[in-house]
Amino acid sequence: MSQDHTGLQLRNTGSSACTLYGYPGVSWVAGADGHQVGAAAVREPDGSGGGQQAVTLAPGALASAPLDIVDAAAIPQAQCKPVPVRGLRIYPPGQRAALFIPLPSAGDAYGECSLVTKEPTLIVGYVQPGAQPGGGGLG
Repeated sequence: MSQDHTGLQLRNTGSSACTLYGYPGVSWVAGADGHQVGAAAVREPDGSGGGQQAVTLAPGALASAPLDIVDAAAIPQAQCKPVPVRGLRIYPPGQRAALFIPLPSAGDAYGECSLVTKEPTLIVGYVQPGAQPGGGGLG
């Protein structure tokens, strides 16, 4: 299955330290109203045996979470019914205000399944200090 391994980067833009713990909420959005399309990201530990930890960010500091995006075009249309998307809605851990990352559909590239599939199309890991090793950055 075609996947893009990247990372979400969260920077403290405030004037005091903040603490994050856990997983960000991630989902595709579409339409002018920004409605969610498909299922929210599945949470997956990193497999290193490390485990979640509180991440305290000084002003300007960076934290990140791994994100895998499965290309909806790789899933049979009978299982997926792909629709164009505008981007990703991100809820930093412990926050109720969402961030938006534009990542519009381009041709047969990104898109999301309007049906719930057996396999997740968004997979997110927990927040870790610093930038994701080896991954790109969204956000």
